[in-house]
Amino acid sequence: MNQLFNIIIKQIIVGYIGASLLLIYYKLKGRKITYDQILNEIDSKSGVKKHYYKAFYLGVGFLIISVIVISTMAGLNPKIYNTNK
Repeated sequence: MNQLFNIIIKQIIVGYIGASLLLIYYKLKGRKITYDQILNEIDSKSGVKKHYYKAFYLGVGFLIISVIVISTMAGLNPKIYNTNK
């Protein structure tokens, strides 16, 4: 039960990060969409959420890139970023 709770919480957190990034992207493009639409709008043909899956994968990508950048700046990836050059 504890593992299931952790998975659900992680997916919700990643989904909200991705939804925030997707909302910023849509606002910059000039598309009129709300945060609620990104999280809850359901496609009538397929029955799945239209924008949530884009937001989820955008959030996963953002978290992966941020972990790589932070670990590189901390010196944990010396092959990627060498300060001696």
